[in-house]
Amino acid sequence: MNASEEFWDILCAYDSYFYLMLVVVTVMGVLNGAAMALGEQSEGAFVVSLLVFGILGLTGGGLAVVLWQCNRRSP
Repeated sequence: MNASEEFWDILCAYDSYFYLMLVVVTVMGVLNGAAMALGEQSEGAFVVSLLVFGILGLTGGGLAVVLWQCNRRSP
């Protein structure tokens, strides 16, 4: 077993936590979108909201890649 396979075996042992993290990131994105739609947006608040979307997108993308790899490896 090489280091890559061992890494993914260890990581995929915690896939249920990664699913939970993906749900939390999705909820945070929905809440951020609702806050943008319902609240008054100054220019600074708009920039911060876009930064939050960027951070959540990168985090969600990373989680999606990990979960995709784990699902691909499972029999």
